[in-house]
Amino acid sequence: MEDAILRLAAICFLLIGVSHVVVPNTWVRLFIIARDKGDVGAFINGFVHFPLGALIVSFHNVWTGLPIVLTLIGWGLILKAVICFVFPRIALRSLNRVSLERSWEFRVAGVFSIALGALFVYLLCRK
Repeated sequence: MEDAILRLAAICFLLIGVSHVVVPNTWVRLFIIARDKGDVGAFINGFVHFPLGALIVSFHNVWTGLPIVLTLIGWGLILKAVICFVFPRIALRSLNRVSLERSWEFRVAGVFSIALGALFVYLLCRK
C-alpha cells in the first residue's frame, strides 16, 4: 500500500507542479475566486488539500529514511486542511497574498512540486 500511495503522490505532485509552471495565472485566478468567497473559499482550499493528505497519512505511515518526506507532507496537508476548516479567517490570510503580480510564486512552488514528484519516482525506482 505504501508504494501505491508513493505512486499516487508522484503523479499528483508532478502534474500539479507542471501546471503551476506552465499556467500560473490560471492558478492565481482560481485562488482569487476562492478568496472572494470568504470563509467558503477557505473551505474550498481545505477540500483541495485534505483528500491527498488523508490518503498519505492513512496508508503511508513511514518514519525512517527518505520516505519520511511523504509522510511529513501528508501531515502538513492535514494541518493545512484543519486550519482551513476550523480557522477559516486564518486560512484566508494566505489567500490574500495571491495576485497576478505575484504569479511567479506559483512557478516557484511548481518547481518544488516537480522536485518532490521526482523524489517519489526515484524512491519507487530504487526498490
